[in-house]
Amino acid sequence: MVKPVYIYSDDGVSEMGVQSLLLAVEQHLQRPTRLINAEQIIQGKLANSCLLIMPGGADLPYCQKLNGEGNRYIRHFIEQGGAYLGICAGAYYGCAELDFKGLNYSVKGSRELALFDGMAKGSLPQFTHGQLYDEGIQSKSMVEITLAEGGKNPFYYHGGCCFKPNPTAAYRPLAYYPDGSLAIIEGQLGKGYYLLSGVHFELQAVIYQQKMVNCCENLEIKAQEEAIYAYFNTNYGEQIWQYLHNKLN
Repeated sequence: MVKPVYIYSDDGVSEMGVQSLLLAVEQHLQRPTRLINAEQIIQGKLANSCLLIMPGGADLPYCQKLNGEGNRYIRHFIEQGGAYLGICAGAYYGCAELDFKGLNYSVKGSRELALFDGMAKGSLPQFTHGQLYDEGIQSKSMVEITLAEGGKNPFYYHGGCCFKPNPTAAYRPLAYYPDGSLAIIEGQLGKGYYLLSGVHFELQAVIYQQKMVNCCENLEIKAQEEAIYAYFNTNYGEQIWQYLHNKLN
């Protein structure tokens, strides 16, 4: 029996991320998808899955729902051979420490899940013309990422982190930002595996058009959103999905 992929859907998650993941997982991983919330994780429902995806959004609500029992279940799931994919907020959440600065606010502290022995640091205004993260178009960009296995590709960046390992950290770099900092990493926990990404490789054109482009009333902003939307072709993010597909099989 093919085990399904569970996508976390609860307080804090980005609806655009979740809807994109529902399409991307079936396209690239050829596995059925299920949505799962914090209560279901605590009830032990992860045991039926091969992969838990924590999407983008905001990590503090993840902490509020999952700290304690929820995180223990997630770590046990991975230690027993499961996999974890964290994208943007889900990547911050998977690190031992977080240091985030948005426009007019900041979030710092340790994180229980602590899959990666290091810090997630963001946002990264060097890639957004000096703009710290907010909901607006000015803190979004397409950033050219260098893959560790070779090649460069543009990926959507909006508030994500770079990864700063502690001296004791065991991990493998998968991709780098233009300044050489870590954009995507992977590592082991027990018999299991995690992949953390500061960039959004999961986004789907039809969802971005629906959630971002079609909602714009300001013509200038709409043109900028359309320029981003144009990057989301059928091959967008394929290298990372293929890598994850191989890991799961």
